[in-house]
Amino acid sequence: MSRINFALAAQADDAELRRLLRENPLPGAISLTFEREPCYFQAAAVEGPFHQTVLGREAETGEIVGMGSRSVRPVYLNGAVQSVGYMSHLRANLRRPWGLSLARHLAQGFEFCRRLHADGRAPFYLTSVIADNRPARRLLSSGLPGMPRLHEYARLHTYAVAPARRKPPLPLPRGLRLARGNAGYIDGIVDCLQRNGARRQFFPHWTTHTLCSPDQTPGLAPEDFFLALDGERVVGCLALWDQSGFKQTVVRGYSGATARWRWAINLAANLSGLPVLPPPGASLLYCHASHLACDDDDPELFAALLRAFYNAVAECGYDYFLIGLSSADPLRAVVTRTYRYITYTSQLYLVAWEDGREAVSQVDARVPGPEIAIL
Repeated sequence: MSRINFALAAQADDAELRRLLRENPLPGAISLTFEREPCYFQAAAVEGPFHQTVLGREAETGEIVGMGSRSVRPVYLNGAVQSVGYMSHLRANLRRPWGLSLARHLAQGFEFCRRLHADGRAPFYLTSVIADNRPARRLLSSGLPGMPRLHEYARLHTYAVAPARRKPPLPLPRGLRLARGNAGYIDGIVDCLQRNGARRQFFPHWTTHTLCSPDQTPGLAPEDFFLALDGERVVGCLALWDQSGFKQTVVRGYSGATARWRWAINLAANLSGLPVLPPPGASLLYCHASHLACDDDDPELFAALLRAFYNAVAECGYDYFLIGLSSADPLRAVVTRTYRYITYTSQLYLVAWEDGREAVSQVDARVPGPEIAIL
């Protein structure tokens, strides 16, 4: 087995990075590729204002055979704004005969990341692994030399809701009204996101400069927001964010019972209004329900916002929308009790080397609030 050299990716590596993502699906009952067309680096910028991609290149051939990303963004941590990292896009060329060397090379890649971490930009990192990807979870938690320690943190549920047809609007609490966003509401939206984000852990810190930035939130405009207003004060918001121009999810295959019974699952889905399981090779037509904030975690307020959002998505012709909520989120029941959905669950970890373990130990019990649209 030849040597693997690790380095930071450059713009010239864009095509190879996109190919690696395209050709190496994440395993599971539904095998998916999370692709970044037409430009990997444009899509990566969504993860944070600071971003690095580490690549592993085979010394003999020069081929990129592995990759991983490190990004840093300001989030709410214990009620205060602090920079925290996120590790993502860990991929290896699975067509290569790694054998037992995969774990060794993974540890070498993390050792390279540890040297990058010495810049002090973040005390520790979040990462997520699909819950049923047990081999990856075992490998990342193996404690090999050079590897950081992974602390299990929370379960994050991503719900795919298919808006088959419009539903009757739901009333807001007394005195409130619904409106669509515009540039005049940006300050109010930011204020709503900030005061509610501070009650959650790892909720992104948005400002008037970053909220609808072409670099940090491409494709998101003030008009994409659904607002709950008390007079002119924004007391709740939810955004329809279509990221298909720079990020795509493609079905690459099915396994186990899902593969054997896909025809029956789709028959039942068509009859009940659930999302169908598309054929391998199909891109999923979806949008995100992002930037969720509701004063006092009011379920009635959220239900009315989500219903207006649902009806707008139905009119736009999307197959479904995605919304991500942690197991502890009090608003999760509004989704699970009201809508038909397909769900997949990720395990969130807090990732730390020695210098970050004290900071990890001080993370308090606030409801986890990471934004899946930027993970």
